[in-house]
Amino acid sequence: MAVPRREASQADRVRPEYPRPEFVREDWLNLNGTWEFEFDDDNAGLHERWHEGKAFSRRIVVPFTFESRLSGIGDTSIHEVVWYRRTFKLPSTYQGRRILLNFGAVDYKAAVWVNGELVAEHRGGYTLFSCDITESLRPENTVVVRAEDRATRDQPRGKQHFEPESKGCHYSRATGIWQTVWLEPVAPFHLTHLRFIPDVAHSRVKVTAGVSGHNDNTTLKLRFTIDGEVKAETTVAAPGDEISVEIRLSDAKLWTPDDPNLYNVLFELQEDGTIFDRVLGYFGMRSIRIDGNRILLNDEPCYLRLVLDQGYWQDGIYTAPSDESYKRDIEATRALGFNGVRKHQKVEDPRYYYWCDRLGLLVWCEMANAYDFNEVSMANFAAEWPQVVKQNFNHPSIVTWVPFNESWGINGVQDKDRPQEFVGQIVAFTRQLDPTRPVVDNSGWSHVDTDIVDLHEYSGDAGLVFHTLSEIAPEIDRLPQCTHKIPAMADGFPYRGQPVVVSEYGGIALARDTGGPAWGYGNGAKDASELVRRYRDLTESIARNKAVAGFCYTQLYDIEQEVNGLLTYDRELKIRAEEIAAINQGA
Repeated sequence: MAVPRREASQADRVRPEYPRPEFVREDWLNLNGTWEFEFDDDNAGLHERWHEGKAFSRRIVVPFTFESRLSGIGDTSIHEVVWYRRTFKLPSTYQGRRILLNFGAVDYKAAVWVNGELVAEHRGGYTLFSCDITESLRPENTVVVRAEDRATRDQPRGKQHFEPESKGCHYSRATGIWQTVWLEPVAPFHLTHLRFIPDVAHSRVKVTAGVSGHNDNTTLKLRFTIDGEVKAETTVAAPGDEISVEIRLSDAKLWTPDDPNLYNVLFELQEDGTIFDRVLGYFGMRSIRIDGNRILLNDEPCYLRLVLDQGYWQDGIYTAPSDESYKRDIEATRALGFNGVRKHQKVEDPRYYYWCDRLGLLVWCEMANAYDFNEVSMANFAAEWPQVVKQNFNHPSIVTWVPFNESWGINGVQDKDRPQEFVGQIVAFTRQLDPTRPVVDNSGWSHVDTDIVDLHEYSGDAGLVFHTLSEIAPEIDRLPQCTHKIPAMADGFPYRGQPVVVSEYGGIALARDTGGPAWGYGNGAKDASELVRRYRDLTESIARNKAVAGFCYTQLYDIEQEVNGLLTYDRELKIRAEEIAAINQGA
């Protein structure tokens, strides 16, 4: 299958790469670039029917949010309701086909009109949504988007601050469209989704494909290739909405961080010899499972050397300036000797996971949390988290699901029944959606039902860290975190011998960078040499404890006022990468 063909548009220099690399179609029209834009602080737009022709006074560069400098606006104050508009014409080659309008992500609640007709509504800031706009099209078309992002504590928001100013470990907000918007033409018969479940032990993969429109003559052809060589090919009947087939791959090449082999799979949906849809997907032959207190990757012990990555950029906030930015972050992570990241309090753009798949980096995928526990926050979370799991299921780099962090949005989970029940329900549902990956229920403390017990430790004292971790085996039920003094296990939920990971520690800043709102954990290091020495002492105190299965250092790069990264916010190294890499590889 050829590289996706994008029609020329104003988006040629604004995130021009195909936005959904695990489900690729050749023909598409990128709608990134300059849109009309307006704040609606009085929430008058719906009442005044702005979607029917009101003149907007501003311009914005999509997919960057108005808070970012790359949007052309750079206003970080709170505006909870915003509007977008742009016009487009369809290429002549799209005539006679169904047209899908796709939004990579809009934070948080979106309504979409095409030529004045409401075509979609979506709630949730981290997942793709699509709508068929064929019946609303004209020779010249106008799309209008209303985005609503309330500064509330019961909406999944992660590190986006709900107050006017960024402070502490809470950063600038990201309101509205923050991933690519695009059109693609499809036939009435077309594929809707793909799912790959590798079976490493038996060298086979189960493939499931969703189909929209079919009859008794519809067939689906699959061709598996790796390194340009065809490894398997089959054609199956496609009489229903979902088709499943198992394929055996002889001499299967496994996916690991050091050898990230990927199989490409070409899907052709046919009827009576006519190809109606052609999609290119990919997967990695990879297993991840828990064996006692060990984590096994492809049935081999895997020691996790992770770093905290929060997915922020100095000029783009939530949106990377370019696809190359994702690649550079991952290459920097690997150069520092880490084999993975904990993507913290943010579900990332699919392009990021694609580069992790291709370059070889393990990922803990963590949901952005609310801050209060109530009926609204539970409903918001329960609606969006399953979408996150389904959308990102096929990425071999993702090896752990993390629905909650440090009891955010599940207040009282340490000793109260209702939040404990809610966490248990979410974990059970996650395992039903994906039985192939471990789940960390509540990263850091107060675990209810978890496959990995992870701890957050910011004392900065290497001796104390080692002493605390030495007590894990007999005492973890009562083990308090060194800094937060919160037990590792919630009341009534004993430790069951799971692997233990120190999933936050360190956070060392350079003293020269601190002062005023700028901060790190503990006292700042006087220079790069002291930072490296302290990193070595802390990391080795963790690594020499045989009860521990891995670590995650805080953090990869500075973000706004939190200046405890190994890199600056604009991604310049503060230390020599090879020194940190040597420590990590020794672990």
